[in-house]
Amino acid sequence: MTPSLAVASQALITLIYEAATQHIQWQDFLAAFARQLKSHAGLIWANDFNNRSVDVQLPGSGLSATYGFETDAMASFASYYGARNVWLEDATLHHEGAVVTGSMLFPDHCLKKTEYWADWLRPQDIFYTAAAIVELRAERSTNVTVVRRERAGAYEAGELALIRSLMPHLQTAFALQRKLRRLEVLSRSSTQVLELLPFGVLLLDATSQLLYANERALAMTASTRLLQLREGAPLYCPREADNGALRRMLHEAAQTGTAAAGGPGGVLNLSGLTGEQLRLRVTPLPSWHSPFGSASAIAVFLSDSSDLITSLAATLRNFYGMTVAEARLTEALVNGYSLQEYAERQRISIHTARTQIKSATAKAGAQRQVDLVRIVLTGPAVLQRNPLPA
Repeated sequence: MTPSLAVASQALITLIYEAATQHIQWQDFLAAFARQLKSHAGLIWANDFNNRSVDVQLPGSGLSATYGFETDAMASFASYYGARNVWLEDATLHHEGAVVTGSMLFPDHCLKKTEYWADWLRPQDIFYTAAAIVELRAERSTNVTVVRRERAGAYEAGELALIRSLMPHLQTAFALQRKLRRLEVLSRSSTQVLELLPFGVLLLDATSQLLYANERALAMTASTRLLQLREGAPLYCPREADNGALRRMLHEAAQTGTAAAGGPGGVLNLSGLTGEQLRLRVTPLPSWHSPFGSASAIAVFLSDSSDLITSLAATLRNFYGMTVAEARLTEALVNGYSLQEYAERQRISIHTARTQIKSATAKAGAQRQVDLVRIVLTGPAVLQRNPLPA
């Protein structure tokens, strides 16, 4: 490879990795790639040798990109002419990691006798092609292809060497792109579930800094001003007494998520001078709970201080097979009552309450009381509950 092509290769490699993390930039890479190879068009696409179909959208992967092609041309390629692409007739000539040209795949002197050239290549002034077969899995290849006019001449050895130099980077970037896409989908799914919950949700790291807040939480904190969300700083209550209690609760909850020590969180009721009220339910998260790349250690659930989570009992029985007593006790814990407070309220012994909560915790698939509360707050019992009529 000449020095000028080596410089071009480094510039294109930079664009490849930028595109891997910002998939919209595949368009920029493809344009620069085509121009460097004196090509007037190019695309990132997939071909399925099993059913003779092509895909120029690559749904779900974020890899879709075209350069120099009209929309109608791509539509006709996907619906009809892709299956008549003579450069795809011999699947044995296509290997993962290979760089191929049209001349390797089909005789140039026969190309103008084909329907593919007459009806699709010729109207777009295409005769020569070069492609990087980046992936080939289960008879499906994913390719980066450029094309050019007959008068531009065939792709030369130096140009093909440039494409080969990019191959390992393209393969790494394609794999990275798919992993990031899957993580993005999982993250989106997680946040969509949290948006459905009937209360505000905050996820904090071990230092109490905010990782995520659903829309309801943002609205509640903005309207009451009893709790402040400050970027790059821990969760904060303007009133010093409330803030001290919150700091202790968050500290204990963070310790619980990473070790046996610590506390189970708890409930904090906040009140403003003009009648605003906010109820905080702090609960630890396990140390492996990391849906957003940074480890979440604490969840805080926000509601109006008078808004108890009711009508859970039937749903808890249906989802987890709890008895009436176990479901009633679980509902009380979710609303911030301690085991002792519940036992006194129901006039049962603390031993009976402990037996009931141990059984309820096991039925929900948890090991600790704090995990039971978290599972209920973020699980189908809350999402499926029927609100009591006004």
